[in-house]
Amino acid sequence: MSEKIRREFWGWDRPVLEQAVEWLAADWDGAAALDLSATLILVPTAEAGRRLREGLARHVESQGGGVMAPWVWHPEQALLPEDERRDVGNAQECQMAWMRVLHNVKTEDFPALFPVPPTAAGWAWHAETARMLLDLQSQLGVAGHDFQSVATDDAAKPDAGRWRELALLEERFKMVLKESGLRHGQLAKRELASAPTLPEEVKRVVVLPAPDLPPLLKAWLGACAEQGREVVVAIHAPTAMAPAFDGIGRPQTSYWGEATTEVVPLDSASIKLAENPTRQAAWVLSELKRSVKSGRVAVGLCDPELGPVLREKLTLEGVRVLEPGGAAATSEGLWHVLTTLSEMVGSGSWRALGVLLRNPDVARMLAGPGASQTGLLMAADELSSKRVPVTLAHAAELMGEMEAEDDESKSIVFARNALRRVIESARQWVTTFEKQSLPKAARAWLLALYGERIFVPDSPGDRERTELAAEWLRLAETLEKSAHRFGLKPKSEEALAMSLQWLSRTSLPEPRGEVDLVLQGWLELLWEGAPNLVICGLNEEHVPGILTGHPFLPDRLRDELGLPCQATRFARDHYLLRAMAEQRAESGALTVCCGQWSERGDAMRPSRLLMLCPDDVLPARVAHLFPSGEDAVSDPVPVRTLAWQLRPQAESRPLEKISPTRLSSYLRCPYRYFLQNVLQMSAVDPSSRELGANVFGQLIHSSLQRMASDQRVAVSEDAEEIATFLEEQLRALARGQFGVRPAPLVSLQIDSACQRLRHAAEQEALLRAEGWQIVEAEFALKELKKPLMIEGAQLTGTVDRIERHADGRVRIVDFKTSDKAKKPQEAHVQSLKRRKLALEDEWKTLEIGGEPFLWSDLQLPLYAAALNQSGWRVDEVAYFSLPKNVQGTVLQIWDGFGDEWIDAAVGCAGEVVKRIRDGVFWPPAKVTYDDFEEILLGDAEAASVAPLIR
Repeated sequence: MSEKIRREFWGWDRPVLEQAVEWLAADWDGAAALDLSATLILVPTAEAGRRLREGLARHVESQGGGVMAPWVWHPEQALLPEDERRDVGNAQECQMAWMRVLHNVKTEDFPALFPVPPTAAGWAWHAETARMLLDLQSQLGVAGHDFQSVATDDAAKPDAGRWRELALLEERFKMVLKESGLRHGQLAKRELASAPTLPEEVKRVVVLPAPDLPPLLKAWLGACAEQGREVVVAIHAPTAMAPAFDGIGRPQTSYWGEATTEVVPLDSASIKLAENPTRQAAWVLSELKRSVKSGRVAVGLCDPELGPVLREKLTLEGVRVLEPGGAAATSEGLWHVLTTLSEMVGSGSWRALGVLLRNPDVARMLAGPGASQTGLLMAADELSSKRVPVTLAHAAELMGEMEAEDDESKSIVFARNALRRVIESARQWVTTFEKQSLPKAARAWLLALYGERIFVPDSPGDRERTELAAEWLRLAETLEKSAHRFGLKPKSEEALAMSLQWLSRTSLPEPRGEVDLVLQGWLELLWEGAPNLVICGLNEEHVPGILTGHPFLPDRLRDELGLPCQATRFARDHYLLRAMAEQRAESGALTVCCGQWSERGDAMRPSRLLMLCPDDVLPARVAHLFPSGEDAVSDPVPVRTLAWQLRPQAESRPLEKISPTRLSSYLRCPYRYFLQNVLQMSAVDPSSRELGANVFGQLIHSSLQRMASDQRVAVSEDAEEIATFLEEQLRALARGQFGVRPAPLVSLQIDSACQRLRHAAEQEALLRAEGWQIVEAEFALKELKKPLMIEGAQLTGTVDRIERHADGRVRIVDFKTSDKAKKPQEAHVQSLKRRKLALEDEWKTLEIGGEPFLWSDLQLPLYAAALNQSGWRVDEVAYFSLPKNVQGTVLQIWDGFGDEWIDAAVGCAGEVVKRIRDGVFWPPAKVTYDDFEEILLGDAEAASVAPLIR
């Protein structure tokens, strides 16, 4: 067979496309049209085919002639022509056919394939197993194998039992397809490879340089030759390298493999390292600006993660960019709406609705006209943080209890009413998807979501959204028809989830139009003729990459079965890089860039191919690719860059009241104080399924307050009596706030709170026995006859507890439920003995007993000051700690507390009030935990400018 296939070596000093056009037109004299109608040309990809047609048209046009176009196919078309596709099942239909087979399988009859029977062999297991088997067929099919051929191959002897069982299942699969009038594509290709169906006029088959042809194409080309057609394989390499390629032009692993002595003519100066995708994109942009002066330049992407980043930077520079592969469906906003909808339909999840409400279109659709999305979000966040609903039904139940609260403003009541309508609307949509067919429900959802919007087809955002919506509807129709065809009855949530799984594997084609630059993938670059080629993302993870095999196909077996494997991948990519470099060795330039970190922060390695250099150069190359110490790449550009800075503004308002909490917030960071207390910004996690620290703490505080208000239990010295009372109160509070069926994590937190209170009861009993009695609990400072004024602002707040001893001493107690609660003095001040003081913090300092300190909290001293002014005379202040580790339940006294601390705290508070009134909210401080991390990106000064107070 191989003798009938002629190989043509073109050399590699000129571009593939240029040589292909010249070779095809070699005998044309221009007198008549260039007649290629009897020629079928195989190109590696559809993009290569487009380039070839364009190149031929330009060539004949330059000669004033015309061309009778050849047949231009890529390998998939050759192995399965259009005429043969009519009865071939698509991927969705074949997956359904496998699911039908698995539905009727008794797993115990296939012990080698299912040594451990699945615990829940339902729809999800059938769908995933079917997808895995379909993928296995696809991988085997590239070399013409099916399960039966592998079962009889010596290479698979260790797992012969499993393969025999797979072959039995495959026969059932083919039978199910046949009964439905369908064939499997991979099996059809195997049959057609030995009997190719070509257009009648085709006399010659030409394979243009394609180093990654599927193994099955070798049999197809041999069969074409046997039919009497001329078969020519063009190879982009010198004739002297004939032994380095097989009969159809693929690089031989014996020549191009890891044991090779060949080198790639690329010097270290042409290899750049960049810290992250953003920095790589910046480097590509600089290379484009530099190279464009010396001739045409092209860009190749080995790492798909770089595409969006590079595209954004180029677009900002006014460069029109195209990615031939199109955008992934999962990059479109509608995709995320649909996946969240699927979660809501599948489980009635409140969390999913909370996420959906953050989409303006969805919020508008569910709430109806007139509702404020901001108000809805505030009401939803309030419900999430205070009540922690689990499902939509649970949320509706809790909303009824919240609406019963009559002490709220009209705006809050209005927002809550709107949220109640939204919850009911969401529940109706869940019912719609449950009762209607998926295509009808999907169409109704999209019409409700976008029915009133006017879309502009040529607008980029509108185009992707409408294409994605149309593709989802098509897949929904396919799923319904296929399920009916194969006798499957998925539940509504199962059908919806599967349609989105299929949708996730699609891409949204992008119209070419007028473009300045095409971002090409690695396998497209052999056909790129630009003298200057810039390749980024040339990392081991991508080139040659790690060939992720199938669980049933380890690399050894792939190699022995003639399938693409790690060795063939290395050989292919070695050849490609060498060919690209050789083409530009005399004229032009090849430059490459390797990333050091991914977008997610994962470390990345330079490609091994860059080590293919002369032995005497290798040490320097290694040092270049793996710098250390002073040579290490240090780039200040973060992975995420700021498109704009925050420019916060606020109206100047009189400061009439101030609380210890707000004072502490200012001490921590004046800028974050401004965001939280002036602009009223706060971080909310709509997906939280557990109580926030404030809500958890409030439960415990309220329970202790009820204990203090009970005349009998408040003076009890019986720990069990106190513990029983506290637990009863806490569980009653929890039922009223979270319903009778709270979220699982909330239930655990309630149990934890009860356990903490039981241990606190032991301390309470001891305190009563020691002579300490509760005087006040949850005492509001506004109740004082003479409030404490700080620079004209009234101090507000609530003292957890005031106690008096039998000997007359008065003590303030503050309850702490944090697991990292410090001692009172440590929580309020930091020692400056071993700490360097920043210039902007000097005003926060104090000195007690000759030791310098820095204020971080003013709560207990200010509470003492407020009570003292009204005649209490506080002797002690303390923390009552109730941590998760209940062994740490203890009352911690502030040793040495006295008037010095109180006076210093009042002075510091006065300075804070003056600064707030003067609008001093800058610079921001460095903090260990940041509620505003998502908007400040870890660098408040870079992300924002100083607030403007009008």
